[in-house]
Amino acid sequence: MAVKDALDLVKKNKVEIVDFKFVDVPGLWQHFSIPAAELTADTAKAGENRIDVSGRIVTADPIKGDVVVRLEFTPHGSFASGDGGMLSRDLDLYVSSATGKNVHEFKKGKRMSPVEAVVEIYEGEPMDYPFDTHTAELSFFFEPSAKGGEAGGTEAIPVAVEMRGSVAGLRLDTEYAKENTPDHAVIEISIQRASTAVFFSVFIMIAMWALVIGVISLVYRVFAGHRKIEISMFSFLGALLFAFPALRNSQPGTPPIGTLSDFIAFFWAEVIVALSLLSVVLRWIIRGPGGDAPK
Repeated sequence: MAVKDALDLVKKNKVEIVDFKFVDVPGLWQHFSIPAAELTADTAKAGENRIDVSGRIVTADPIKGDVVVRLEFTPHGSFASGDGGMLSRDLDLYVSSATGKNVHEFKKGKRMSPVEAVVEIYEGEPMDYPFDTHTAELSFFFEPSAKGGEAGGTEAIPVAVEMRGSVAGLRLDTEYAKENTPDHAVIEISIQRASTAVFFSVFIMIAMWALVIGVISLVYRVFAGHRKIEISMFSFLGALLFAFPALRNSQPGTPPIGTLSDFIAFFWAEVIVALSLLSVVLRWIIRGPGGDAPK
């Protein structure tokens, strides 16, 4: 399809977001999205004056509230000098991070070194685990370097951004924010628990409740006189009481105690098992192993 036909199709159907899908060298399916307003005939031209930015999400910690992104740069067109990816002029990179706006200087005739940015997670509550969702925003732009204390100028320096990344136990999605412009990249990073992590956490909660129901049935049979009290019951209930915390902490990436999953299963399991153990012990002391009151 010709560029003009694609632009006409976007305009005719009132498309708001254009999503580019492709398969990278390792064979992984990748994609990125841009506002339809940024899709122009110029974007299809090869050798445009721009800086390609490849971003990789290194770590994401919803508990600390930080996302670490490593940015790598490749200049093109009038910004490149020779075939080695050298800069043809001095540039400053401004990155908004959790520690404030950071400025990184890139010198003419040298390669652009990678930069790590710490992005603050501004939305989401980790205590909603495992159904918590979080949002972070990465913002950066280039300007010509200032010389002799003077301003560096207002020349627009276009950037093309590709984001990728994989963090164990998390699902990461990136897209351009509404504030994004061709020369000022604003990337929204969405963070959720991976489906495997959610499945395992839900499985742990179901397992806790299944064991608790079994304990309730056992205690009922003891008090109903259908079963005698055995010493092994004390061992079983006591082991459960101390096994549940280890089972709870085996959930992938679980925050400190007090999460939604704790209120759904863990707290109830601990209280019910503790009360069951106490009631069986008192029953055994008062009525003896057979359940009959002493005469």
